[in-house]
Amino acid sequence: MLRSNDKRGRQTPAVEPQGPPPRRPHADDRVDVETAQRIVRDAVLQAVQRDEKAVALVRAKADEARRRVARHNLLLGLGVAAALVAVAVAGVVAYRSRRAADALAAEVGLGRAPAARPSGAIPERVLSGREIFEQNRLALYVMGYMVDNRIGGCCTAFAVAPDLLATNAHCVRDCRARGGASIATLNDSMGKTRFRIVAMSAHPAYRSGQGGAGSPDVALLRIDGKAPRTVTLANDAELRAIGPGDDAYVLGFPGRLMDPLSPSATFLEGRIGRLTGLDQQATTPDRAVLIQHDAVTRGGNSGSPIFNQYGHVIGVHAAHIDDEDDVTIDGRKTKVTQSSPFRIGMRIDLLQGVPAP
Repeated sequence: MLRSNDKRGRQTPAVEPQGPPPRRPHADDRVDVETAQRIVRDAVLQAVQRDEKAVALVRAKADEARRRVARHNLLLGLGVAAALVAVAVAGVVAYRSRRAADALAAEVGLGRAPAARPSGAIPERVLSGREIFEQNRLALYVMGYMVDNRIGGCCTAFAVAPDLLATNAHCVRDCRARGGASIATLNDSMGKTRFRIVAMSAHPAYRSGQGGAGSPDVALLRIDGKAPRTVTLANDAELRAIGPGDDAYVLGFPGRLMDPLSPSATFLEGRIGRLTGLDQQATTPDRAVLIQHDAVTRGGNSGSPIFNQYGHVIGVHAAHIDDEDDVTIDGRKTKVTQSSPFRIGMRIDLLQGVPAP
């Protein structure tokens, strides 16, 4: 290193000479291939990094938007579900309230046109059981069938017109199932008075398999002759006046006592227990067409007339109500059916709905 003396005789460090400053590359300068590749690679890498950051930013924004939409949809779905549940609950409450109101209205007769005033008058003279029997025994018939020379019995029937008998709809079904010719044999005629049944017609609303209740179990039979005696049907005033405790008389051919060759009717006495609609619910007198009674009837009594104390027919006996008890026999549960004292009759005015046979 060279040193020089200043004016005071001190030495100062000598300044080494330096080369010219680096020259900035000119556009015309040339670079080698490796440098160019590196420059391009760096530029591409920087561009890719910028694109990845942009994509990540967009993806993050999209994910956040989707989360917001999902939260919004969830809240909206919960709101809709809650609204539907509220509507369903309100509908059930309204339906039950309407049914309760309708039932109450039916019980008190609201919303229903008033029933027409019943025709006829209540008779003044009450007949004895013997008088009722004697007046009507020649209006009774065994409804049966004839196959070859064999005669069988099905039910009881009674004359409501010279060539027209009344019975149960289920008797029409049962007698048809026996095959052969349908016949009607007059009571106390020793089998000498027998008519052929030429046509049968059941109530159109009758439905089988309901145990004699729940549908109008009545029918009409047309015979090919003239009945010697007909019954007297109770008028509207009598029918609407029926009530629990009234006398009820049944005339027919019960079970084993039925003799289809030479029938002889049996007279039975009982009391009316209650009156209901066909649904077995309490109703107004004009609609109480199901008569519960306790006269001791048996199978062949189906179709028997039920008389009131005036000797007029108020109904057609249809069935008895059995009691069912659950019992255990040898460790197995089963049902035991026992006969109850409750019988069912169809009010006689149901015949008005039966088409003429």
